[in-house]
Amino acid sequence: MLIAVISDVHGNLAALNAVMDEISSLTPDHVVNLGDLVSGPFDPRGSAERQMTSGYLTIAGNHERQLVERVQGDLDDLARPLLSDEQLAWIAHLPQTLTLDDGRVFACHGSPAGGDMDYLLEDVRSGKAVLDDSESILPKLDGIGGAQVVLCGHTHTQRIAKIGGTLVVNPGSVGMPGYRVDQILPHVIEAGSPLARFAIIERRNGDWSAQLHAIPYHTEIPARQAEAFGFPDIAHCVRTGRVQAD
Repeated sequence: MLIAVISDVHGNLAALNAVMDEISSLTPDHVVNLGDLVSGPFDPRGSAERQMTSGYLTIAGNHERQLVERVQGDLDDLARPLLSDEQLAWIAHLPQTLTLDDGRVFACHGSPAGGDMDYLLEDVRSGKAVLDDSESILPKLDGIGGAQVVLCGHTHTQRIAKIGGTLVVNPGSVGMPGYRVDQILPHVIEAGSPLARFAIIERRNGDWSAQLHAIPYHTEIPARQAEAFGFPDIAHCVRTGRVQAD
């Protein structure tokens, strides 16, 4: 059983195309898309169409919920009027979680217990994302049933961790390698490079392995799109993998 995992495309069609081509060459049994699909200053409509027709097993992230509930936010407010009614309807009917491989794999956007805004693996109290301790992570895994693997996104941070007997995999972000949060616990997420990211998990003889992938693509396409929409800070991030200093 070979499963490819993507997350946090954020409307970056150029990155998505590169990742989808790479995944196709690996011929996985399934591809799982963990949400935050279109909200970004790139190509929301084009990326929505590509993801709708991909055949991937897709769940909603916090930005899908915010699009549907009309929560105000720069990226959602930008994307919403650019999407077709059909695309918005598709987004509105996406599930929040899914299981596959007879319940061995549980997929969510944030965390199983904490919902789509929860950071499962990361502690950001220092202002940067670091791996949290196992004791803090374990309660967030409530509700996974007998799953051996948990797939999560949201933090745009590629990571593989073994928590108790559960393998937890975050594939990182396809289309947005960093961001800044200024509210509650201010922090910065930075991938450190502009590469487009995804993961592969594989079950062989009852054991699971995981691989993190990061591939190059033509970052000038989304960078110029972000600049055209008036987001020079995001343009800088997709070019460099770093968040622009204040």
